[in-house]
Amino acid sequence: MQVFRLSYNNDDSDVPFHFESFDLNNQKGLRHTLQKKSKCVLTLGSYDGVHLGHREIIEEVIREAREKSLKSVLITFDPHPRLVLAPESRPKILTTLSEKLAHFESLGLDEIVVIRFTREFSRMRADEFVRKVLIDELQIAGVVIGYDHGFGKDRMGTIETLKKLSLEHGFFVSMVEEQNLDGEHVSSSSIRKALESGDLRIANRMLKSPYCLSGLVIEGNKLGRRIGFPTANLSLLPEKLIPKTGVYFAETTVLGKKYAAAMNIGFRPSVTSVSELRVEAHMIGYEGDLYGKELSFNLLERIRDEQKFPTIDALKDQIQKDIKAILEYSDEYHIIQ
Repeated sequence: MQVFRLSYNNDDSDVPFHFESFDLNNQKGLRHTLQKKSKCVLTLGSYDGVHLGHREIIEEVIREAREKSLKSVLITFDPHPRLVLAPESRPKILTTLSEKLAHFESLGLDEIVVIRFTREFSRMRADEFVRKVLIDELQIAGVVIGYDHGFGKDRMGTIETLKKLSLEHGFFVSMVEEQNLDGEHVSSSSIRKALESGDLRIANRMLKSPYCLSGLVIEGNKLGRRIGFPTANLSLLPEKLIPKTGVYFAETTVLGKKYAAAMNIGFRPSVTSVSELRVEAHMIGYEGDLYGKELSFNLLERIRDEQKFPTIDALKDQIQKDIKAILEYSDEYHIIQ
């Protein structure tokens, strides 16, 4: 999968758009302008969560592209548009850019175009966006979108906008209907609600994959190590949604090997009075130094609420019980210890 960044410069220059290829391994742009691209089938949107509904659209893009021997392309935005346009009321995001790109790659898309979202870019009319970006720059043969998708200035662009422009420019438009799970509409908002209420199973079913927390391992106070349960303390992006406090069964991969983990999300009331939310994970069976490394944890089950214990020994006893429960789950999920 190839990834490209697109920047928009509305300065009356001859080249208002600039493409850079993007190195997935080191997250850096490779500074050169791309040549004209070949015909493609495309979809666009924030795709926060890459949930069940998003995946239906992506699968349709890939199917149409393969049938017509074309490239499958997805346009997404970074940062999330609401982080730019309404920072005071912005929702927490379900997926960071790197997490989204990992999902897109696993689904089999050929190319991703990440548009740097700015207030200036948000003022582009829907028809202008279609002509200047989708047609002139990406040379679309077709567009696949969800039933309620809006794009362009004030989200005025709709599927009817695309259908009208398709007659003029000769591309096809396909719409994917609303997706429901057990009678409930699947959306990024409903997944946020489930995670915040501790309903991880529903959230993961809507996501069609485990919810992921990714971050840099930073140094903590080493209490876990002193009581026999060393933990990796994660530093997460401030805009990332953190699920309800509690103990979770998670899994991660280090140097190609999977590990089950007991993850605590909370304020550690048994050992501190500091009101700072922390995310830390004890990786069962792992020995080694992880400081400074990027780790991704898939949250598989929520074990219990966070509790305050009267003594450190009582805390240690409960951790042992948590690990026993997690090892039973790990057999179910085929995670080898």
